[in-house]
Amino acid sequence: MFKQKDGKYQIECDGGCGAVNYTGQRSFHQARNVSSVENWEHRRPPNGKWRNYCPRCAEEANIDLELAGHSEPFRF
Repeated sequence: MFKQKDGKYQIECDGGCGAVNYTGQRSFHQARNVSSVENWEHRRPPNGKWRNYCPRCAEEANIDLELAGHSEPFRF
């Protein structure tokens, strides 16, 4: 989750580990670029809500599991 503190953006990991990236940037786009360079991942699953993962949680996160209500593959 992106938040502003003292006018600067910080990113909290949505993977549940508690990691925070203090980007030091006042611009959302610059903060996102800084975090991407630092190997944070920003994903938008099919449900439409952006998720931000630190490098460790990005390896473990599975965007397919964030699809609510699709426990079985679609069959014709």
